[in-house]
Amino acid sequence: MVLSSPRKMEAGATQFTGLRVSRRAAYLPMKPNVRVKFLLPLMACVLVTTGTVAQGPDRGSRQSGNVWVEPDKSEPAGTHYRLFSTPSRGPTTEASYLVYLPPDYAASSSRRYPVLYWLHGGGGNQREGGWMVARIDKEIRSGAIPPFLVILVQGLPDVRYINAKDGTRPVEDVIIKDLIPHVDSTYRTISARSGRGIEGMSMGGYGALRLGFKYSDLFGTVSALAPSITEMKDEPLVVTEPFGNDQAFYDRVGPWAVVKEHADAVRGRTTVRLLVGDKDRLLPLVKKYSELLGSLKIEHQFVVVPGAQHRYDQIVELLPFDALNFWKVAFTETR
Repeated sequence: MVLSSPRKMEAGATQFTGLRVSRRAAYLPMKPNVRVKFLLPLMACVLVTTGTVAQGPDRGSRQSGNVWVEPDKSEPAGTHYRLFSTPSRGPTTEASYLVYLPPDYAASSSRRYPVLYWLHGGGGNQREGGWMVARIDKEIRSGAIPPFLVILVQGLPDVRYINAKDGTRPVEDVIIKDLIPHVDSTYRTISARSGRGIEGMSMGGYGALRLGFKYSDLFGTVSALAPSITEMKDEPLVVTEPFGNDQAFYDRVGPWAVVKEHADAVRGRTTVRLLVGDKDRLLPLVKKYSELLGSLKIEHQFVVVPGAQHRYDQIVELLPFDALNFWKVAFTETR
């Protein structure tokens, strides 16, 4: 990649020919085959979009229904299958999750660790993040990034991490009121917002944006991979039903409205990243969302990944720099 002459754009970003660059330092080491004229914190080639395909390598068959407890207890990439109480749903209810503990966790009995909450895509389950955990574990063991915990959330397949309008599927409350307190009381975590991040793919990216911005007192870092921040008219009934097929409700609880409502609490305090492939049909929407963040003066990273479709492994592998270095910066900055 070669950068060319810059011109000013909205607050929070600078536009280069074919490239968008955030002003927020990201400390992104370039791969050897990437040529640049000068170092910049973030870059993105904006090319052409095509259709959407699978969301990741660990999806398996599509799930449906209210699967709070994942019946498959397999533990990919060294994770551990666990249950927790969900009083937000009522007494004697439970949900599952997978937890990754860094290699030194058992031996470092006094050390506390940051936590990344990872949200799967539509029709997925907690195992979908296994590929990402394997990459994180490899880089922690090599010393490339600091150790942190990863919680692979078991979100319902099609509820988009909201509290369903009819009150029967309080996914948001289960995560915020039940899961996070459980994690902080069970593991040696850094319970401050500076030690807690949230990331998701597709539907999970939608959830990461709305939860991360709505609860900015809990999350210091928000990362969305190809977030499905679509209009209701473009979604099937299985997606719109949890919103009560109500356009006003859909708009009110979605990431577009949430970031506007909470912009003052996010601005200058939260590290934000948007990643999307140039072969993903969601590219125009994600680009528009980046422009919204810029208009709200919320500094952020926005990267369009050449060659990547709607798959988080492609997004991560085809970036011209180490995608996981983002968490090294996020979890060592003081905010």
